[in-house]
Amino acid sequence: MRGRKILISCEHAGNYVPKDYKFMFANAEETLASHRGWDPGSLGIAKYLARHLEAPLFYQKVSRLLIETNRSLDNKELFSEYTHNVDKNIKNTLLAKYYHPYREEIEHKISDFIAHGEPVLHLSIHTFTPELNGIVRAVDVGLLYDEARMEEAEFCKQWKARLDNMLPEQLIMLNCPYNGADDGFTTYLRTRFSGDVYLGIELEINQRYIDTPTMGKI
Repeated sequence: MRGRKILISCEHAGNYVPKDYKFMFANAEETLASHRGWDPGSLGIAKYLARHLEAPLFYQKVSRLLIETNRSLDNKELFSEYTHNVDKNIKNTLLAKYYHPYREEIEHKISDFIAHGEPVLHLSIHTFTPELNGIVRAVDVGLLYDEARMEEAEFCKQWKARLDNMLPEQLIMLNCPYNGADDGFTTYLRTRFSGDVYLGIELEINQRYIDTPTMGKI
């Protein structure tokens, strides 16, 4: 968006589990490799956008099943079924090593841009599984935003129009397959920065398009 500094983040870039915590994931290799452990393809998209938009990129390669950096501290999904019963000291260590540093670095970067009179467009990059609980998802690309923020709504409306023209055979939808106002990192950041200086948009791409020519057009 003209006049805004662009920042790219990727909260589910990998499914890495540090060796100190592998004991919690015995026989969980298949789950870690699935969409539950990470967002396959998301880091490649984030790097592509960061390179072409000349934007700073931040990404988290630790698996969301170890700690979910796209959820608030009071969200029950912060720790997965593999980690929610571990010792409190281990949880605090995970928060201190992976959760807080990642989120605080991005928040500080946004604050720095704004302090220098530069409003921010934050693109949080994700992918989603083509089928969930036996239901095939028709949407190909989702643009997620807070409907209460007029600036975000207008930006996504314009972006959707461009994508509709570029990808006439793909289904581009707003706030689908998830609602952009649900708990997430962009939702938290909206509580820290007003809509005139911060736009937080989540880009969700169907994993069926990973490593296809269509991906390069999005």
